[in-house]
Amino acid sequence: METKLNKSAAILEIASELPQIRTLPNASLIDPSFHGIPKDADIQKRQVAQNILSIDEDFGRIFYIMPNGDMYFEEPYSAQENLTRDNFAFRDYYKGAVSTGDTYLGNVIISASSGLPQVNMAIPLYSGNGSSKVNNTENLIGLFAGDQDISIFNKSLQSLPLSENETVIYVDNNGQIIASSSSPSSYIINNQDQSDDGDVSSLQSFKDIMDGKSGYNIENINDKDMLIVYAPVKFKSTIWGVLFISPLSNNIVR
Repeated sequence: METKLNKSAAILEIASELPQIRTLPNASLIDPSFHGIPKDADIQKRQVAQNILSIDEDFGRIFYIMPNGDMYFEEPYSAQENLTRDNFAFRDYYKGAVSTGDTYLGNVIISASSGLPQVNMAIPLYSGNGSSKVNNTENLIGLFAGDQDISIFNKSLQSLPLSENETVIYVDNNGQIIASSSSPSSYIINNQDQSDDGDVSSLQSFKDIMDGKSGYNIENINDKDMLIVYAPVKFKSTIWGVLFISPLSNNIVR
């Protein structure tokens, strides 16, 4: 997981330094009826996005956001056409990229274009003048971003040689399941304080991950004792987690 995330970040970061991307966006081209700029506008920026999608299957979409959070463009264009909103300043990846001044990986969200779960990686772009980039919106010219295709993560986990009762999951730092080797519904925690499907934030193993720890615990999930082996997935300022879950009866812990 860390290898995939760092590879995708490197591609985005290299592309963000290209003159096509560094050139100031033309806000006058934005048309609400297009949820951004028209399909044939700022073709050079769009071409960079199309090239990334053609070489890295871990990206589902590439997009550019204005400093105020308005969508500038999204590729493929069909995704831009399907957007249900035009401003994304409320998203965690926007806030995280602006507040840290660095590449930022967000948590699981529901896409405004597909309606499906996705996670986004964003790079803040700044003009040449100005010193500190942290919380600096004055010199921010936009955000260059891409979503990580969750189906690729699922396929990776589902290829593991696990038994019928075993599963491996990736979780974000809210405890939401990103991907699973099997149906996540088997491991939803029955807790009155947690109503969201696929939420494992009540597990001690998840709390250990957020503290940067790896190891194993025996925990009760839906009235069954389970062995959970866990480790953090670290990406810059974001921590995700990977958990292996198996019925305790299948294991001998020494």
